[in-house]
Amino acid sequence: MPAVASVLKELYLGSSLKELNKKTEVKAEKISTKNYVQSALKIFRTAEECRLDHDEGKAYVLYMKYVAVYNLIKKRLDFKQQQDYFHSMLGPANIKKAIEEAERLSESLKLRLVKNRKPPRFCSHPIYFPKLNV
Repeated sequence: MPAVASVLKELYLGSSLKELNKKTEVKAEKISTKNYVQSALKIFRTAEECRLDHDEGKAYVLYMKYVAVYNLIKKRLDFKQQQDYFHSMLGPANIKKAIEEAERLSESLKLRLVKNRKPPRFCSHPIYFPKLNV
């Protein structure tokens, strides 16, 4: 079990939720559903560790990636044929927790990203526009 950090970690994966969401995309590949399930479980465990370590950015990306992999699994034919089996492997509460944590983290990240946003830089010298004789 990882040690629990007391301070939120600095955001380093992106400067906006849009950037973070790009990192959550998962491409469908021709691997077995069982391998997808194993990957999903690893992603979920790592997301939990990051959350406990107060690494909100990474935890958010991993929870969202878990949801994406879960959705890929649900579309597969063998999942549809053996739903109970795959649900038992995935853990019935994991998807609910992943969605809830991702929502909570997204709100926290929105606030942190707004706070960290730097104001736009203005030129140090004035800009002169010529007068138009109309």
